[in-house]
Parts: sequence; structure tokens; C-alpha cells
Amino acid sequence: MSPRLAWLACVLAVFPGCKETPPEALATLLPRVRVAAVARGQALRGLRVTGLLAAPPGREVRLSPLTPGRLSSLRVAEGDRVRAGEVLAQVDTGPATAELQQAEATLRESLAALGAAREKRARTDVLVAHGVAARQDAEQDRSAEAAAQATEARARSALELARRGVGRASLQAPFDGVVTAVWIRQGERVEGSAPGVLQVSATDPLELRAFVTSKEAAPLQPGQRADLTVDGLEGTREGKVVAVSPSVDPQNGGVLVRLRFPNPAGDLRLGSSASARISLEVLEDALTVPSSALLPLEDGGVGVARVEDGRVHTVPVRVWSEDEGRAVIQGPLAAGAVIVVEGGYSLPDDAGVEVVK
Repeated sequence: MSPRLAWLACVLAVFPGCKETPPEALATLLPRVRVAAVARGQALRGLRVTGLLAAPPGREVRLSPLTPGRLSSLRVAEGDRVRAGEVLAQVDTGPATAELQQAEATLRESLAALGAAREKRARTDVLVAHGVAARQDAEQDRSAEAAAQATEARARSALELARRGVGRASLQAPFDGVVTAVWIRQGERVEGSAPGVLQVSATDPLELRAFVTSKEAAPLQPGQRADLTVDGLEGTREGKVVAVSPSVDPQNGGVLVRLRFPNPAGDLRLGSSASARISLEVLEDALTVPSSALLPLEDGGVGVARVEDGRVHTVPVRVWSEDEGRAVIQGPLAAGAVIVVEGGYSLPDDAGVEVVK
């Protein structure tokens, strides 16, 4: 046999001829998809928001002494927990203490003068009663007693101001909380116009400050339940909406929403990023599907791919809410309908598919 005939025989042996592909072979060429059934039942319509944890308004303050001087004592550092009324820092009270001592001495002098004036007036009254002294002397003694009383009142006011001056030199925690910033170190001078020595923030409760769109803010109102989730902490924390801003923030175009959560153990940290789900309404008879079943449509809407007799049909739907991997929808679907949850992207309508487990 010639080499050419031998080569032709090999080709015919490998490719014996064109045969019709069996149906089972064609099935293996169909796109493979995973499916799930549309569920019906009670569903919670909610809104997921994210933001930062912060102290409530008025519960984060900067402390600074009302009198300038050298910071002679600093008893706390950033991160320290403090109790209401605890002395946190002290400014050198030398001048204020001297003023206090002088005011105390002045008060003692005025009290002694007042006592002497009263005794003299009493003696004069006795003498006038016995006709020994003139009434004019009694009136002069009464005037002197009144002047002594006024001097004593001024001395008491000066003493109170001096005591306040000493008190202004110390910084006390206005409430239970944590020291979140320290700007002045011990030994440095504090001026009356300084922004502050340290900052104290309350930690119970804490608020989640989040921004939402005007459309999302429309159904929100104070008192609605919210469940907080923080990375690194197990479970959720129940709280509520406390305020919805009546105006739009000019910088980001969003509406500020404040949610408040109890924090008695202090495990929620100020400044942490967190998310919360606000409960809007309970839907008693709702259709829910996995979020992965939602497909973008050419008109900008959303749909799902329903599987029927091995073929997919795109069904437009309206999404009421979406959270935790499931979406609440409305549309021409019945409970139990089979929809594509994986592999449904870019499939044309009425395309054949192979359902896999």
C-alpha cells in the first residue's frame, strides 16, 4: 500500500462519518442553572443603613478651666473611663488660693466689725431709754450697724466668688463616660481661649448616625425599631429611631437619621462603623426570593428568570425590600414557581436550560 492510501485509511478509521448527535448529547450543551422556589409568607420590610457610632448630642463635651494657668495635674489619659464628678485635671491654683484666703480674712474682719456695731447700738438704745444719750446718737449707731451689715454681705459675696475661682481651676467629669481626647499635657500652660484640655464622651447609650436618600427617609419616623450589627460582635442589638432630619445635608445630599442603642456593658465602641436594619412594616402575605435571583432588565427595572418545561422566561418584578440575602417582591408570580438563582445572567427569553442540583 502506498503511503498516501495508508494515511487516508487512518483518517477514515478515526472519523468514520458524520452521524446525528443524540438528544442526550445535546442536553449537555445547554446552560446549567440552579433554581429555587418562590416562597410566600410573613416578611419584614426594612431599610438597611450604615454609619458611625457616636455619643448622643450634648453627651460629648470639651473641658477647659475658666481661669488660665499651668496645668499642674492631669489624672487621666485617652481611653480611661470616668465617673460623674470625678476630678480629671487641675490648673495651678496659687493665685486663686491667695484670693480665697484674702476673701476669708476680709469676711472675718467684717463679721467682727458687724458684731461691734451691734453691741454699740444696743448700748446706745439702753442709754437713750434712760435719758442719758440723745436719740441722734442712737440713729448714728443704727446707720453704722447697717453699713457693717452691707460690708459683711459684700465680704460673703467676695468669698463665694473666690471659692468659685478655685473650683474653676479643676476639671470634673460632667457624666459617666470615657476620655476620648487629651490636647494639653501636664506642665503646659492653659489659656482661657484654648479649645479645651480634654474631651469626655458618654458611652451609654450610643447613636448610629447614618445618611439616607430623601426617598428612603420618607417612611422613617421616631420610634421605629432598629437592629444593630457590628463587625466583631455576635448577634444584634435592639434600638430605635430617635430622629430624622427635616432637611437635606448640603454636602452629601443625604438626610441624617439617628438611631439609639443601649450600651450598658460598653462593648460598642465610639467611632466604630456599624449597620442597622430599620423595621418599616410587616407584610403578612409576601412573596420572597433569594437576592441572587434578581436580574437587571434593559429598561432599568428588575426581573427574575422563571423556569418552565426546561425553558426560562423573564418576569418583571418590583422589589419592595432586600436584606440578608432575600428580597420581597411583587409581580406575576405564584408561590412555588421555580426561578433561576444561579446562572441566569445573559440568558435570552425562552432559552433552554439544564437544571442542576
